[in-house]
Amino acid sequence: MSEPSSLKPARTLLSVTDPMSSQYDTILYLVRQTTGADLVQIQIDGMPPEPVPADLQCLQVPLIHQGRRIGVLRAYGREFVSGAAHLLAGFAVLVVEQHALWSLAQLDMLTGAMTRRAFMSELGNAVATWSRAGTPCSLIAFDLDHFKAINDTYGHGAGDKVLRTVASMVRSELRPCDRLGRLGGEEFGVLVIADAGAALDIAERLRAVIEGTHLREHPEISFTSSFGVASCGEAAESRDTLISAADARLYEAKAQGRNRVVGAPGLVSAAAFG
Repeated sequence: MSEPSSLKPARTLLSVTDPMSSQYDTILYLVRQTTGADLVQIQIDGMPPEPVPADLQCLQVPLIHQGRRIGVLRAYGREFVSGAAHLLAGFAVLVVEQHALWSLAQLDMLTGAMTRRAFMSELGNAVATWSRAGTPCSLIAFDLDHFKAINDTYGHGAGDKVLRTVASMVRSELRPCDRLGRLGGEEFGVLVIADAGAALDIAERLRAVIEGTHLREHPEISFTSSFGVASCGEAAESRDTLISAADARLYEAKAQGRNRVVGAPGLVSAAAFG
């Protein structure tokens, strides 16, 4: 994110509430240079808004991709050049194109979750931040119970629908700072910026949501998931050991009968009693 405004001259402030903010650097620079904006903000829907000085005028353009709004491009300033609104609309098209390119490279086409490669990169960054600054970091590993039976009984089309529905439901339960990745087949990972206790509560909530989800097209299909939860410090000191600990607890959840959450020994989720 940008430095405090007191450390920067006018017309160099910027803000992007998007996890891949660096991809927009050139666009932000050009918006400031051509419109006279003091601050430029790309607000992707679902990300928390940034505070804005009340004494600045605002121009804004929606970001539209394939007929659907995905966010808004805003320019704030004391005085804009002539035609600034038209220029901003042109830059909004570039922002949408950049976001679409990032999505193609980073997101699983079936579920919309992050690809394994992208998720592992995010997980590595989060573990490094924990090591450097002590910011909590936990990994929730889960997969769908008896998923092969769903494919065998109802077909791969129904199985794909289950995967898409589960991913959508899980994303709706997560905070903007959390990440969902598809690690392979019916296995997913959730990176949460939370300690062991909070991560266990999140996992239990996700387990209950998945168990209670049904497909409109296939009401006869029911499905559950098993979860393993591990946290930096409590179970691991590196990305690889965090993954190993979460996987081991996932397998333990399956061995215990499936449709359950296993975390640190002796740690019980408050959500399980809610």
